[in-house]
Amino acid sequence: MRILTTAVVIAALAVAPAIHAQQPEVLHAQVSTQSAGNLASTIDSLEHQTGPLWIGYAVPTTQKFSAGWGNDQVAYLENDHNSGRQSTGDEAKQTFDHTNILFRIEAGAITKLRFESPNRQLDAGGLRFVWLTNANPNESVQLLNTLASAKTESHLRDSAIFAISIHAAPSATTTLIELASPGNDLRLREKSAFWLANQRGHDGLSAIEHLSRTDADPEFREKLAFDLTLSKEPEALTELIRMAHEDASPDVRKRAQFWMAAKGGKLVTANLTDAAENDPNEQVRRSAVFALSRLPAPDAVTQLIHVAETNKDPIVRRQAVFWLGQSQDPRALDYLTHLLKQ
Repeated sequence: MRILTTAVVIAALAVAPAIHAQQPEVLHAQVSTQSAGNLASTIDSLEHQTGPLWIGYAVPTTQKFSAGWGNDQVAYLENDHNSGRQSTGDEAKQTFDHTNILFRIEAGAITKLRFESPNRQLDAGGLRFVWLTNANPNESVQLLNTLASAKTESHLRDSAIFAISIHAAPSATTTLIELASPGNDLRLREKSAFWLANQRGHDGLSAIEHLSRTDADPEFREKLAFDLTLSKEPEALTELIRMAHEDASPDVRKRAQFWMAAKGGKLVTANLTDAAENDPNEQVRRSAVFALSRLPAPDAVTQLIHVAETNKDPIVRRQAVFWLGQSQDPRALDYLTHLLKQ
């Protein structure tokens, strides 16, 4: 029995890679299959063939995702369709550890980039469809890096950056770090940092922390404050708090205050109260009061009353009173009524 069980396990492991990269079902297409070989060279050779066509291959992804990326079981690559067999409840619950990456080639260039769940049928609208087997994930990252770095349409570049971010290959993280580095176009940097925080776990967060501390562009650092809210790593809130206290730019400190209130809630009340009292910039002190007003009830009113009663800056105190006036909490009305009677 043990020998039989072992044989079954070995057999299962042997077929697992084939299941992992299973070719999708393609409708209305002239379908062919070939080895990916050197992926960039293969794509380049296909780009020089006559007529538009689709190319696809599978790569492992960072996290499992649902088949419900679209409502229809059929993905129409050439045209939008509102009809199609709807996914059943069981299909919607399916998750996969890989995705199908699809390129549309026309006139010697990639013109479209799509990602589809492995269980979806693909309708190629009568065009050729070439499925590439055994694609190397690192070569896929490099191919997408070239596409993202090229002077191309923003939607194609943005899709390439996202596609890099979902690759399980560690090279995806280093590639996104390079794309987010100084010297690149600001939009390219911002998109790359966004997906570093969103998809690349602890290593992605470490890269964002480094950029938030060393990058010379305050406009870019403002964007990083939001990116930190996307990270699932607990250290992200710590970095937001540091930015709100220490960043050289008042605008960055204000942005960090807002997002740390949204992410940290009552965990950051002491930090916001301290900023409202001690930040050297008046606009930042006022911004801290606004961030306090964004805290969940009842903490917002509690902290605003505290600032209105104790802050040494009359402008900040008036700001706290203003935001108390916007609150629906009965305690805010009671406090304002008390002030009017004085």
